[in-house]
Amino acid sequence: MALAVLGCGYYGFQLQYPAARTGRACSGMLPVGPVLDLVGKSRLSVSGLGFHTSSWQFDVSDDVTEPAGLATRCKVDGAEIAIETTAGAHNAYGAYTFQRDPNSFPVPLDGGWQGLMVTKNDASTASVLLSCKNWTPEKGSGILVTADSPYDTAVTAAVRLKLARVATGTARRAAERTGCETDPGDESGLTAPEADARTVSAGDATGTCAGMTSASTVRETGVEKSPVEECLLSGLQLTAAYGPFSDASDAVDDGKYGGYDKPSGIDRSTAWTSVTCQGALGIGYYHASPVEGSDRRFTTAPLTKEERADLTHFAQQSAARHGCGAPAKLPS
Repeated sequence: MALAVLGCGYYGFQLQYPAARTGRACSGMLPVGPVLDLVGKSRLSVSGLGFHTSSWQFDVSDDVTEPAGLATRCKVDGAEIAIETTAGAHNAYGAYTFQRDPNSFPVPLDGGWQGLMVTKNDASTASVLLSCKNWTPEKGSGILVTADSPYDTAVTAAVRLKLARVATGTARRAAERTGCETDPGDESGLTAPEADARTVSAGDATGTCAGMTSASTVRETGVEKSPVEECLLSGLQLTAAYGPFSDASDAVDDGKYGGYDKPSGIDRSTAWTSVTCQGALGIGYYHASPVEGSDRRFTTAPLTKEERADLTHFAQQSAARHGCGAPAKLPS
């Protein structure tokens, strides 16, 4: 009897280990090793003092039937992770809304992952999007994972890489647990995403601003398979957004075409176009608008012919990278 009591006590103690507590968070879909590495805790640690975890599920649209265990969100010692379907997503941008903010560009993940990272005010959010071949839109079309870096940790290149591994590892485990048939990227191929965009002359641009002609200097990121891409042309910002990100623009209301009732158009100082893509990418939405805080923001001057041509070129390049068709033609 005494040995049985001791055994039960030891088992109960084991359940409080950081590794065990992390393994139970977010419906058991977290990659324990990468999460503990991100928060600076050894997997072999037996001390749970000061180590906090919490999990909760949240409601989604009545039009979406979430697989068992979704949508869920959890906190593990300062890091926060959300796992949900793309059609019912509430957390596409994590803790940050980086649209129209030239200081917080979405930087693509690599290794073949459809993902991005945003770094702002010494904190980072990573997002990963997976299309599920066997899921209908009513089931969510795919899986979206967002992961925020620990709030008390300085964001270095090493931390950004650890965060990328948490987001991709969670996405892979979520797909396995929910029966999502998908083509994930290669976790071993990940490198630390850059912290920000780069400013180059238009002629030297090789990333999201390649081929732009309406500005002499541009601000861009590299191009991989990011569900959000941005290119800054002086006071004009070009944005490509897919799936759960495509309705996140702060300039328009939610809707099929980023809030507009037409697939393309020109409205005062803005212009947009769109295309229907496969799987979780849903609607690809391409938008040009004045940058917040720029002199152009306070005018209603229409886009020039060169700027409209740049938006068309930007949209076509992005759509091709994501395997989508040709975006709708802008009005003359």
